[in-house]
Amino acid sequence: MNVVLTGGSGFLGKHVQKACVASGVIPRALGRKDGDMRDPLVARRVLADAEVIVHLAADVGGVAYLAGRQAEAFHTNHRIGINVIQAACFHRCRRLILIGSPCSYGPDSRLPLVEKSLREGFPSGETGCYGLAKLVVSETAHLFGDAVGVETVTLIPGNIYGPSDHFERNRSHVVAAVLRRAVVSQLQGQETFSVWGSGSATRDFVYVDDVADTIAQAVTSPHHFSGDVFNIGSGCETSVRQLAGLVAETVGGGIEPEFIEEELVGYTHRVLSNELARSVLGYQPKVTLKEGLSETFAWIKQRGLGRAWLDAEVQEEKQTLRLFGGDASRKAA
Repeated sequence: MNVVLTGGSGFLGKHVQKACVASGVIPRALGRKDGDMRDPLVARRVLADAEVIVHLAADVGGVAYLAGRQAEAFHTNHRIGINVIQAACFHRCRRLILIGSPCSYGPDSRLPLVEKSLREGFPSGETGCYGLAKLVVSETAHLFGDAVGVETVTLIPGNIYGPSDHFERNRSHVVAAVLRRAVVSQLQGQETFSVWGSGSATRDFVYVDDVADTIAQAVTSPHHFSGDVFNIGSGCETSVRQLAGLVAETVGGGIEPEFIEEELVGYTHRVLSNELARSVLGYQPKVTLKEGLSETFAWIKQRGLGRAWLDAEVQEEKQTLRLFGGDASRKAA
């Protein structure tokens, strides 16, 4: 079976590769070196021989990252998604697996979020354009796929975290961001680490391997997909305050979270129902949040990332001081 992963070199893509191999499938992972998927001709070329396409490529980040570039987030994710759909349909691949987002659910959807409520309202807020792009791509895949005989399915994971996550200072998701701040603050000898918001916002945190295993199962599943949508979450609603407490416990050293209420937090409450995925796909999340944080922190320590992050932040601060100092000198002159 010829399985192709777009975004195969990214955070989730690396884990999906391992999960596919463990299931007996050797996927071909596409990355930026293979071409710009915003070009429809590139998408058509690199997906020409695919029997199953897993579309993982995306322009995504945390709330602050998406809030500052909503139009770009919509345009890029929509364009890449449509190009992948067109290529899949042109080549008549057997199955197209899309990765959706909880951001696609409307703000008034009841909790826990169930798949049918995707059609009960439009996404909004700081991540609304990203969520809308994902929703439009999913619906388009269903329509195009049914027209030409390509199976399509969209998997909507909760807030994914784990080893190899994106820990960029201004782009990471909530778990990676909180872990980074805690690790760096501890190395600086501080007693607290900052957490955006009041801590009352809730999310559905799901370990990356639980998501990757489910994607690998969807690749080989005997189920016939026709625009199906499945939530892939833990099914547990966890507050950011609870998360921060677990991070503090994991990192150790007596460090405690300090909440900054004026910062962006996105939707107030999010938790996914995973009942449909359990019944149809046999989905069963295996890793608890506490276990997943422990695994991720061990990965961070093993690679010495904490010291690298601290050094990078020190250099940024020095550069900022030099810039301000230069401005001050010019004004004085």
